[in-house]
Amino acid sequence: MRREPAAFLASERVHGASFVICDVVLAEILAGARNRTEYERHHAELTSNFHILPFTMEVSQRFREILKHIAPEHHVHLADHLIAATAMAHDVPLLTLNKKHFTPLKGLKLA
Repeated sequence: MRREPAAFLASERVHGASFVICDVVLAEILAGARNRTEYERHHAELTSNFHILPFTMEVSQRFREILKHIAPEHHVHLADHLIAATAMAHDVPLLTLNKKHFTPLKGLKLA
């Protein structure tokens, strides 16, 4: 949540819920590590504090369905589509501050 006040407020909307992250989010965070130490620290913190939703065949199928139905002019980053597909495949609501990228996706539950 990068010490982002809006993220902390958003998490309070779903107070008491279990938080999970998907492989894509984990990969994005780890890819942004500045060095091996930071990478290891992030990896340890995230994998010990969150259940990681795996990239499965169903996620892949949902991802391809999203790509088929979303027009290229939406200009949504590929990772956002993978995050949405993961949430849909694992039947969990997505908590995001960037609802604009996700509201056009039919079947995706937003928290």
